[in-house]
Amino acid sequence: MAEQVKSKQIESKNTSNHQRNEVIHDTVVLQLKLIVDGFRDLVLLPVCLGAGIWGLIRHQKNPGRYLYRVLSYGRLSEKWIGLFDEADKDIYEPLDYKDKKLNDILQKTQDVFESKYVDPAKKEQLLEKFNLALNDINGKLKPKSTRKNPEPTQE
Repeated sequence: MAEQVKSKQIESKNTSNHQRNEVIHDTVVLQLKLIVDGFRDLVLLPVCLGAGIWGLIRHQKNPGRYLYRVLSYGRLSEKWIGLFDEADKDIYEPLDYKDKKLNDILQKTQDVFESKYVDPAKKEQLLEKFNLALNDINGKLKPKSTRKNPEPTQE
C-alpha cells in the first residue's frame, strides 16, 4: 500500500515537472514569436504605406493591387508565426467573444466623426478632386506608347 502511494507521488511529481517544463518552453517560444511578429509589423508598416500609395499612383483601374498582395503575404506570415497556436492547450471553456472587431469600431468612429465634422457634399468634392489628381499623375507616369492601350491585368 505504501508503495502505491509513493508511486502515485512520483507520477504526480513527474507530471507536474512535465507541465512546468512545457509552460517554460511555451513562454520562451511565445517571446520569440512576439519578437518575430513585432519585427514583421515594423517592416509591414512602411511597405503597406508604400504599396498603397504606389498602387494609387500607378494603377487607375486596380489601385489596391500592391497593397492587397502585401496583405496576403502578411496573412501568410501570421499563420507561419502561429503566435497563439498554444492557446489550444487552454483547459477552460473558450472565451465567448460577441463584440465587434477593431474594424467595426474604427468604422463607427469614422462615421460619428464624419457625421459631426464633415459636410457630405464637400467630402464628395474633395474625393473627386483627389481622384482627378491621381488620374493626372497616373497619365503622366505612363509611357506615351501605353497610354492608349488598356492596362495589363498582371504585372
